[in-house]
Amino acid sequence: MKILRIGCIAAVLMLPAFKSGGASLPARVDGHRSGLTARVVAADGTSRMVRLEGIGCTESMCSRVFIRSKAAGGAPLQTWLDSVASIQDATASDALFVMRDGTERRLAFVPDFRVLYVSNPNGRTEKLDLATIRSLALLDAGK
Repeated sequence: MKILRIGCIAAVLMLPAFKSGGASLPARVDGHRSGLTARVVAADGTSRMVRLEGIGCTESMCSRVFIRSKAAGGAPLQTWLDSVASIQDATASDALFVMRDGTERRLAFVPDFRVLYVSNPNGRTEKLDLATIRSLALLDAGK
């Protein structure tokens, strides 16, 4: 009975972590970091600066430091966000990823990794579907 009670208390204490989405995700993994400054160009051509907090689905953030996608052959890939220079030519299903080393890859979106979690300069956070933006340029990923 005591084990059941401890289990129930632990479950209740963990609820805020699940409810907060990516709040408990690490900001640094294997030397890769989050909180990158980016310029987003909306579909209408307007541009603004944001801080990229992470990426996930419409319900919650899945990662602060990488994006999962699929290559042309369907093989799953994990791409570190700080290795990306820009994301361009996004469609409903894929986008062109230009890497810091100059290479380009067209990668298909994985449903759980297509929504950007960003904050603007005044700290307000929002979610942006990758398919609804014209481009995203990461400005400080190499630092």
